[in-house]
Amino acid sequence: MWWTACTMMMSPREIDMALLLCAIPLVWAAITDFRKRIIPDWTWIAILLIGGISALLLPYPTPAQRVAGFLLPGICLLFLAMKCGGVGGGDIKLTTAMGFYFGLNGLAFILFFALLPACIYGAATRQRSVPLAVFLCIGFFAYVGIFYIVGF
Repeated sequence: MWWTACTMMMSPREIDMALLLCAIPLVWAAITDFRKRIIPDWTWIAILLIGGISALLLPYPTPAQRVAGFLLPGICLLFLAMKCGGVGGGDIKLTTAMGFYFGLNGLAFILFFALLPACIYGAATRQRSVPLAVFLCIGFFAYVGIFYIVGF
């Protein structure tokens, strides 16, 4: 059921639009986060604005999924940042913007492919904090690539 929910999120035309519109700010955020450990505000704002426009034009994800994708990861990451540290404000804002654009199911799919490499990188480099935007970018391209391969 989870796979069906993820695969029904976007059609190939919508994936093309996501790739073109979200890839540029997301790649820029990843490069900047890797080099300077900062995520420029314009990147998450651009993704959030693209998500707002797509909410008016596209049927998927539904508004409820978008709001859940915005609030749930944002609240969880904020709590994690306050309790344990290691998660920056830019990471929280970028993840919530992506959650609004892709919905909760789409963001779960992206995080599935982002967090395992992030944990491996953190363990290999013995760092407590990793540049999360790099791994969100990897998860995004895995999400888009799988749908191109599968053909949904």
